[in-house]
This record gives sequence, C-alpha cells and structure tokens, in this order.
Amino acid sequence: MIFFLYIVLVFLVLRFSVTLFNFLSNPKMGNYGRSFTDKVLIIINVQQSEEEAEKLIASISEQDYQNYEILIQPIHSPDAVATEKAAYFLFLDADTVIQRGFINSLIYRTTVFKLALLSVIPTLRISGFIANCMYPLTDFVLLNLFPLRLVRLLKHPSFSMANGACLFFDADICRQYEWVDTLKSSNQAALEIMKMVKQEKLNADLLLGNKLIYLEESKPDVAGISGHLMLNFNQQPIVALAYLILVIGGPIAMALTLNPVFLLLPYGLIFLSRMMIAYLTAQEPFPSILYHPLQMISLIWLLIHRCWNSFPGLSKSKK
Repeated sequence: MIFFLYIVLVFLVLRFSVTLFNFLSNPKMGNYGRSFTDKVLIIINVQQSEEEAEKLIASISEQDYQNYEILIQPIHSPDAVATEKAAYFLFLDADTVIQRGFINSLIYRTTVFKLALLSVIPTLRISGFIANCMYPLTDFVLLNLFPLRLVRLLKHPSFSMANGACLFFDADICRQYEWVDTLKSSNQAALEIMKMVKQEKLNADLLLGNKLIYLEESKPDVAGISGHLMLNFNQQPIVALAYLILVIGGPIAMALTLNPVFLLLPYGLIFLSRMMIAYLTAQEPFPSILYHPLQMISLIWLLIHRCWNSFPGLSKSKK
C-alpha cells in the first residue's frame, strides 16, 4: 500500500507540474489588434442543416474582418473547399461562436510563427447541472497531462494535440498535402492531421480560446465527451483505466490510510490545479472546486463506459 501511495503522489506532482507549466506559459489566443486583407475561406461543419450554424454565421458577420467566404459542410464537398482560391482555410464547428478580432488574430499568429496549422480550443459556455459535471473534464484532463506550448516548440509527432472545433490552415500548404480530403469534423481526424504536419517538419500550434471563441454546450453528449477524453490516452483503454486508478483511487486511498495532516500536500495540489485550470479556461474557480467530486464520478463513468465499448466481445455479451 505504501508503494502505491508513493506512485500516486509522484503522479500527482507530475500532473501538477504540467498544469503549472501551462499556467505559467499561458498558451492563450491573444487579440493582437492587427488588420489583414487576405481572403479566408470559412468552412462550417454541420450535422444536418445550415440552421445549426445560425449563431456562428451571425458572429462572423459582426467581425471586423471583411474578406471571407463561407461554405457549409457536408452541404459542400471537400473538392469545393480545395479548389477555392483563398489564403487561409478556417474550419469551425457549427456550435462555436467567435468574437471580434478573432480572424485577424489567427492570421497574425500564423504569419509570425509561419504556421501550417493553428488549432484553437474554444472556451466552454456551459449551462445545466449535468453539463457542468461532464464538459469541463475535457479541459481538466488535457491541461493536467499535456503541455500545450510543446505543440509549437517540438516538431516530433509524439507532441501532437488538436481540437477539431477550430482549425486554421495555410491554404497553399493544405492543398499541397491534400489534408482537406482526409479532414472530417472530429477531434481524432484533427489529431491525425496535426501528426501529419509534424511528420513533414512544418510548424503548428495549439492555443486556448481565451474568450475569442466559445463552444456552447447544454445537452451532454456522452459519446462525444468520452471520445474526446480518450484522445489524451491515445485511445488505449488500459492507459485510461490506469489513469482512473491513480487520479481517483489514489486520493481515496490516501484519505483512508494517512493521517489528516499528511493530506495537506496532495489535496492542496489538487486544489491549486483546479484553480489554475479554471483561470486558463475562463471558468469560475470556486464552482470548479465544488463540482470536482461530481466531475470525478462522471470521469469514472465516461471512461469505463468508453473502455467497455472498446472491447467488442464484452459489449456484445452485454447486449
């Protein structure tokens, strides 16, 4: 038991170090106040109809950027995207909303760092008790495990992560490698393209939305959330289950076996991690602390549900 508690503590310190690195490096999208005139082709991913993107289209029309064209997918085919003459491709999910200055800031960031791909993680706008118990987990797990700045600083494919809700491409490079043909509206597809970018030794970046782009969530999508979470574990159920044992089982074991005075360090690290992640993701800090136990219960259910379904024999026998 003592050996297990040491492993839990070491893993907790490592996760805290990653969160602290993210907090200090502050990988947020900035509003840089620059203006550009290059044509941007905005491709909006919808599930069924254009009505899903009404709020997004309205927010685009309020931008301080004028030279853009909008295409709707899957209404328009990938071929239509690839043949359009534009300097940049901006892929957005229909349930996102962008703020003034966002497109100019994307171009500025891409130009300064000569990026082939810039992915932005939208800031969550969450309504509803159940949604608050689930959706923040995607940011919590990512910022606990992955240093976002390394996406730009290191070109090895191992340091790849992306968010399919917002992808901004240099159009010439995108056409050259025919990435549009393989891109679908999913985080898994976005991650695969990020790996392709790094395999070609091109520059890429991943940033937090920082109130420039929002994702509005109210109805929990269990499959979507669990699938998003599994990206952090390379779609490996064993890794996900080991994470659950260390992150949730570990603190419970500590509470049951250690003197309360020895709980100050591990529980203090958890508290500080939640505070830093709340700051990075523009969430209220103290509600994040209060929701933490319920979110951990949701995390257990989401990952076990996903892992169970990933084993065909088990899922068929259940049916």
